[in-house]
Amino acid sequence: DIDRHPSRGCRRREVKEGMWVTVGFICTIAIGFLLLVARRGHVQAWTDIFVFSVLSLIVTAGLVLESLRILSKPLADTILFKRKLFPPGSGPRKHRRIVIFDGICVLCNRFGAFVHGRLIDTGAIDWVPFQDKSNEHVDVDKLVKEFSIDPAQLQDRIAVVSGKNIYWGADAVIELCQWCVWPYQLTSLGFILPYAFRDALYRTVAKERYKWFGTQPLEKNFAKYLCPYYYINKKAFNKKDKSKTDDKKQEKSVKSQ
Repeated sequence: DIDRHPSRGCRRREVKEGMWVTVGFICTIAIGFLLLVARRGHVQAWTDIFVFSVLSLIVTAGLVLESLRILSKPLADTILFKRKLFPPGSGPRKHRRIVIFDGICVLCNRFGAFVHGRLIDTGAIDWVPFQDKSNEHVDVDKLVKEFSIDPAQLQDRIAVVSGKNIYWGADAVIELCQWCVWPYQLTSLGFILPYAFRDALYRTVAKERYKWFGTQPLEKNFAKYLCPYYYINKKAFNKKDKSKTDDKKQEKSVKSQ
């Protein structure tokens, strides 16, 4: 039968080869999962897989939006694509826009730097780490009192202040993207998802951010380098940072004694 129909025999061999490849792929995934469970524990292994899946979706969505931004760049100055922040926030600011983020989180700093480069008006937004109590542009303690913020909330979620409103977590990210150039406003489609679901996605990734991406010194947070005064008086900033690190070392030595 195979001799009479050689094409049919080829198809059968291709099907068998495809089946063996599929079985091998499934076995590889299963072995990898078992190794992950043995190393991280059952619950943590599933958490890692979930975080990886969420991050993959976010990166894919980001690549799509970034591709659309680059492709539409020639049309950026046309009436259709040209946007201004409303209400306006530059000059004597009529509408405050503040982003409170984790200054020691590598993921938060990378995300903030990425978004800052795509803002419609970079001068209309203030970025401040919640750990920085001596920020010259934003009084974090005053904001904490105004919005009755629990400091523990800032450990788990990014906060975005827009006028008299404050947004947390996933909603804060979506609001922040509304201040960016086209097509990042399309992230508002995320509101289609129920609040509990999008907040759970955000918090799961946020809890694992230090393990996956690590931490960095607060003095190296990206928002510090957005201040024009930093470049004018860089030596003063460096001395200030050095004195802070020296004070911390002295405190540690005193405690150890």
